[in-house]
Amino acid sequence: MHKPCGCIALLVLGAILFSTEISLAQTEPQAAAGQFRESVSLDVNNAVLKKMGSVQDFLAGAQWEDAINSLIQISQEYGNTLYPESPGRYLRVATYCQNLLAGFPPEAIQIYREKVDPRARRWLEEAEAESSVGPLLQIVDQALMSSYGDDALYRLGEISWERGELGQARDYWRKLLPPEPGSAARSDTGLFYYPDSDLSVPPILARLILVSLFEGNFKQAEAELAVFRERYPDAEGSLAGKQGNLADQLTGILSDRGQVSLANDQDEMQTFAGHQTRNFRAGHALNVGAAAWSFRVPLVWSQEYTRKPAFGQRVPPGLFPVVHGEHVFINDSERIYALNWKTGTPAWSDADPQASPIIYPSVLQGAVRLPFRSVVGVPRFTMTVADGRLYARMGSPVTSVAKDERLGLFSELVCLDLDEGEGKMLWKISSAELREQNFVWSFEGAPVVAGDRFYVVLHRGFPEVQTNVACFSTETGEMLWNQKVCLALRNIEEGVNYITHLLLTLAEGQLYLSTDMGAIASLNTQDGKLNWVVTYPSADDVSRRELSDHMASGLVPCLYDQGILFVAPQDTKTLMAFDASSGLLLWEREWPEQIRNLLGVTARTLVVSGNQLYGIDRASGALRWKAGYLDPEGFGYGRGLLSVENVYWPLRDELLVVDIERGTLKQRIPLQALQGETGGNLVIAGDQLLIAQPRKVTAFQNHGIVPGSRKENENLSAAETQAR
Repeated sequence: MHKPCGCIALLVLGAILFSTEISLAQTEPQAAAGQFRESVSLDVNNAVLKKMGSVQDFLAGAQWEDAINSLIQISQEYGNTLYPESPGRYLRVATYCQNLLAGFPPEAIQIYREKVDPRARRWLEEAEAESSVGPLLQIVDQALMSSYGDDALYRLGEISWERGELGQARDYWRKLLPPEPGSAARSDTGLFYYPDSDLSVPPILARLILVSLFEGNFKQAEAELAVFRERYPDAEGSLAGKQGNLADQLTGILSDRGQVSLANDQDEMQTFAGHQTRNFRAGHALNVGAAAWSFRVPLVWSQEYTRKPAFGQRVPPGLFPVVHGEHVFINDSERIYALNWKTGTPAWSDADPQASPIIYPSVLQGAVRLPFRSVVGVPRFTMTVADGRLYARMGSPVTSVAKDERLGLFSELVCLDLDEGEGKMLWKISSAELREQNFVWSFEGAPVVAGDRFYVVLHRGFPEVQTNVACFSTETGEMLWNQKVCLALRNIEEGVNYITHLLLTLAEGQLYLSTDMGAIASLNTQDGKLNWVVTYPSADDVSRRELSDHMASGLVPCLYDQGILFVAPQDTKTLMAFDASSGLLLWEREWPEQIRNLLGVTARTLVVSGNQLYGIDRASGALRWKAGYLDPEGFGYGRGLLSVENVYWPLRDELLVVDIERGTLKQRIPLQALQGETGGNLVIAGDQLLIAQPRKVTAFQNHGIVPGSRKENENLSAAETQAR
């Protein structure tokens, strides 16, 4: 099997790695090129390959100036294209050129700096004069190996730290650490480092210890501090605005853990998986009691309703509600419902007892747009809440329309005002507007949002299967950029409609996408430039039935935590971990079954689920524990969630509560026997647990008192009752 090189030599003080998980995650030797056939096509320019061959010839002959002139030209003309740095791993050409330069001898680096230092100095002066980040990013992007590259890295680390982007801060600062004497240069492994910085090492190491602390890695921070004190007992510097002995300052900071607020502990689940990093852990434990209320969702689009369904199973739990304030929002393909999660009554209905729970569309529309041709895939429905607005992916779930499909199966993105407009629509974008040479794009899953921009995956099936990532304005819905990620082989017939629902992961200014067709990509949020793409062997023998079976595939975007990207593509049974900045593989493990959910990760344990529930060592990928039943009737049924210490994991008939770190079963909560309910996708709303079942959402009280009577949907409007 293809295994990219992923052993990152990042030794700190000769004893402890500041990214402990990286040091433990040794991968097998790199496989020979061409061992697997890539199932995707990437934008690799043949001219770059030829020119890079010339650069290698110049280097072999120690013709430094010719090599540097060629690299500068290549970077300027082709910087945003991809270069195959190693089998299965592609970097932006501009990034690869800087990595290559970092390994040059000092006399060659001096030649390069004579050419680029004047421009880099102007950018640094501009950044200082205007307190601007942009010029610093230009240095890192276009002149990192200039004499000012280390200054830019250090300052960007400080800025990221102030913003709370700890993983990004670590990535900038670690590039300034010199390799250990006698170890291979990190640039030889594909990880950039600045080879000759004049910045003092102890203050950088001290800041990396703080990163470990504020990420919640207390034991790691303490171990790093012990080695730091041994190696640099007298080092002076400034931390948190105070000047003094660095080891003493760190000791004082580490002694007060109460100042550390872990980013993983959140209150509201505002998108799929709770958070846009796809790593959510509730800040409080749950006490699941009696069912309080239920709301039926009359799905109008499922395999059951298509004229020619791909298979005859019942629709799976495809609803993924989101929470904002005292309200929970649920959508299917045609409508968005808003409820008060405490009572199950329509949102904003205090003054109007007859209010409808439907907030979109404002007027019920005509016939549902059902496909004429057969359908493959599992319908799923997602939304995102950000800054008081609700962003929803609506319309036909079909993303790859059959070649001769008669109806226009369009999708839409809608934006609703929650804080001031009580669900009023601000704008809507139809995929029909994104027509390109008579071929229409489809929106995949709900977007992720950052500031005044949102990002979404686009897909089309003709003339080639293509996946893009696009950026839009949150105010107007105007497209700002549209970046091609890859082309792929079509794995189903042209006469079949195909449903997919890809979701982006957003973390610290970067986007991550698992295409589920042989490629994983990282993109910059500002301009959409591809940072890196990794390819892997994609299963090409998946049947239409498997593609349509919710027990054979899941909705599994990348999961980001502390600079590490965990990926479980649905076209392979391989679980992988990457250095998020570089795309270097840290570890990969073949799994006996399809992983259908990446539920979350702690400082030690990655929790995933499929038919069973697994706790995996985040540093190595080794199995730590597993829970569940071997009987298919007891397989996982829906998406679970993590709280402070526990995993809540739904089966069809019961809910299991499992200790995150030890895997011990702490509680079995019967659903079918006592409550008459089934499992589904779990959502926390305040102190209540909600389960999004195949056709309804049920809320459970935080105590065990069973209400004397309970009616489902007693507040439904007449229009909704008729629609049901």
